[in-house]
Amino acid sequence: MKNLISNKLILALTLVLGVILYSCTEDSIVDPGIDYREKFLGTWTVEESCIRLNYEVAIEADSTDDKRVLLYNFAFMGQEFNPAYGFVSGGTVNLPQQSIGDGWEIKGSGTLQSDNTIIWTYYIEIGANGSNCQANFQH
Repeated sequence: MKNLISNKLILALTLVLGVILYSCTEDSIVDPGIDYREKFLGTWTVEESCIRLNYEVAIEADSTDDKRVLLYNFAFMGQEFNPAYGFVSGGTVNLPQQSIGDGWEIKGSGTLQSDNTIIWTYYIEIGANGSNCQANFQH
């Protein structure tokens, strides 16, 4: 009988401790009135490691998804193609694997820096050639 009470007491204390520890974690509360994409929007001047050219990329909010942005001329693909897209999460834009330009495959992310630049790291494959690239976006 004592053993049964002892086991129940240990179980109860474990549950209480678990609830207390869980309640101490930081909650990530999303304010529905804030559009986190705003800090990424606009026309950016790009310096890129792969093609070593300076060019511009325009980032616009997608009207169909409140976390999605459209990147026109990403990786210097040309204005005549549909834009690349990414999803904003905090200070990062994540580019899922997608086909852009003339059948190019990309995947990567860009992180907003304290100096209001975006540092991008991404993989691009054009035909049989793939490259890991870095690009700096500046306003």
